[in-house]
Formats: sequence, structure tokens, C-alpha cells
Amino acid sequence: MPSVVSAVPNGTRVARLFRKARGFANARTCDLEHVLAEDGIEVVESECANPGYAACLVTVGEGMPAGILLAPGQSRGRRRFSIAHELGHYHIPTHRRHANRPCGEKDFSANTVGKDDLEIEANDFAVEILMPRAPFLADSAKLTPSIESVLRLAAEDMYDVSVTAAALRYVRLSGEACALVSSRDGKVDWAIRSDSFFYRIPSKGDALPMQSLARFTHAGEAPTHGAHSLDPHTWFELEQRGDPELFESTHAIPSQRQVLSLLWTVADR
Repeated sequence: MPSVVSAVPNGTRVARLFRKARGFANARTCDLEHVLAEDGIEVVESECANPGYAACLVTVGEGMPAGILLAPGQSRGRRRFSIAHELGHYHIPTHRRHANRPCGEKDFSANTVGKDDLEIEANDFAVEILMPRAPFLADSAKLTPSIESVLRLAAEDMYDVSVTAAALRYVRLSGEACALVSSRDGKVDWAIRSDSFFYRIPSKGDALPMQSLARFTHAGEAPTHGAHSLDPHTWFELEQRGDPELFESTHAIPSQRQVLSLLWTVADR
């Protein structure tokens, strides 16, 4: 009988085994400080303002203590993701030979826009460690689509992650027809969509639609965390599927000149 290859990504599989082995398989949150203490890993923030990396796992040999170097200025949620990502490099067996390799900003969005298998696996590990699929699905199912819901999931008393990480996880697991668009300086940086979202949205490098909330947020208006109804033609070039009801919700990250826009549709009945 031929063997069946698991559809679960390697980084996710290792993270689930890790959670089970450490005794918190079904827990919502992950106590990273406890994990680091168990592994004997010290986290050090660089004294250099621009060290040339976002995070880096440092090892000196088998059985020797390891460390994680972090670029300064990371928010609490982002710092936790950086650490979890480097723990992925530490605990995924095939990554051991790649220790001491600096991870840049692009590596932390490898699932979205990159092609580096090592970084994708480390991100998968970090996502499953910090936002395990089963409890995250249960929690997000109780919430309606909006940045307000994403902020609730990202909160310290929930998953204690960055808004971007929570939004990505929400869209990837959502049964709703939704999409997440990240833009910088008024242009699309990247976008992802749920399996049930069928509409074409602007591509990387495209200017944001003139009447989109994301464009208004870039122009200095306060972000709209709640649901805001829009003319669907604002974002979509509609053809054969009819006119859905479209909603948009935005979140600003001024330090990155970034705006996150959550879009979701309700089919026209």
C-alpha cells in the first residue's frame, strides 16, 4: 500500500509535536519565556539601531547554549513572533545546519511573498506555536469579520501577537469570504485571501483605489476598525458574479508606513 504524504506543512507538524511534548498542546497561549528557559536560550536585543537583521539564531556547537539576537524597537507582538520564528530554526531538525543565518524583514512574510522554504517553515512553526489552529478557529468563529475582531485575537489576554500576525491567521483560516491587503505609501505591498474569496484585488505595486478606506487612512484619516460598507466597485472589477455587499476595515502601523485593510463580502441575495 503506497504511503500517504501528510498535507500538514513540516513547520506546523513540528510545532504541534513540540506543543504536545512540552505539555501545552491544547493551550491558547504559549509562554515563550518558559520555553526559552527550558531550552537554555538567551534573547539579546542589539545595541545597534540597524543591525542588518530582524532576528538571528546564534549557536556555537551541538549541546552548547544558543542565543537569539533581535533588532531593537520591535513591538511586543512582533518580538514574540521573531522569537518563535527563531525557535523554529532551532527545533526543526533540517534547519540546524543553517544556524547563525540572519533573518531579515522579508523572511517574516515568506508565507505571503517569499519562496525560501526554510523561512516558510520557520514561519509555519511560529504561527502554530503562537496561534494553534484548533483554539484559534474556535475563538475566531465567535467573531464577525473586522479589524476589531483581529485586535481582540491579537490582545495579550488572547494570543499575544502582532495585529498583522493575527490578521493573516484569521484570513487563512476563515470560512468567510475575506481578504487582507497590506499597503505602504499608498501602494499595495501584498495581499492574501480566504478560500471562499473569489474577487480580483489590486496587485503588488498597484495604487490603492481612490475611494478605499485604506487610501483615506494613508492620507491621515483615522483608521476604521469596525465594519464599513462600500460600493463593491471601489475595490473590484465585477464581471459575472453579481454585486456582493462589500465591507472594509483598516488598521494603521505608522512606524512601517503601513496600512492593513480587511475586506469581506456578503453575497447579494
